[in-house]
Amino acid sequence: MAMKVLVIGANGNTGKRVVRRLKEGPHEPLAMIRSVSQRETFDALGVPTVLADLEYPIDHAVHGCDAVIFAAGSGSKTGKDKTVLIDHIGAIRSMVAAAVNGATRYVMLSSVGSEPNSDSKIRHYHRAKGNADAFLQGMHEVMPEQLDWTVVCPAGLTDEPATELVAIDTDVTGNHRTSRENLAAALVACLDEPKTIGKRFELYDGNTPLREALAALV
Repeated sequence: MAMKVLVIGANGNTGKRVVRRLKEGPHEPLAMIRSVSQRETFDALGVPTVLADLEYPIDHAVHGCDAVIFAAGSGSKTGKDKTVLIDHIGAIRSMVAAAVNGATRYVMLSSVGSEPNSDSKIRHYHRAKGNADAFLQGMHEVMPEQLDWTVVCPAGLTDEPATELVAIDTDVTGNHRTSRENLAAALVACLDEPKTIGKRFELYDGNTPLREALAALV
């Protein structure tokens, strides 16, 4: 079934790839952008945009959407405050907005190492992402509205071409590599694969066709 999909972080490196793949398929992408200057890229693709910022309410952006793909991030050049505001609080804001405005599907781009109590060298990032993931997985405990969620944790990202050959591991502890193209393909493919609902898994480049790997999740 075709869905209207809000892409949060659409102007990012992975987000643009997600939007392009959605545009090529049956679903209707809506690119969430933070400034008018970012609109030109999506106008050229024929993709509508909506202005919104994760540091503020985004209900107007998600209203009328069936699904959300969260591909946003504060970026490595910002401070720890932005990491918390975007990757933790902003992510949770988007989940609540999606649920209360009628979206049913939510695909989160997370990261290997994301845990609420991480002690990694970039613990502020991993803890922010980990807490957001934990809220998504347990939001049924705090509100009646629900989302069919998926959390995708890619390994180290590369700019290699798409192969759509991957490996998937539900024990998210690996040290592998993932092309951004394969990641974008996976985020979009999750929308149509019911076996990914309620799953959190590591994704990395491998030897199994993407859709086959997703369908094999248990």
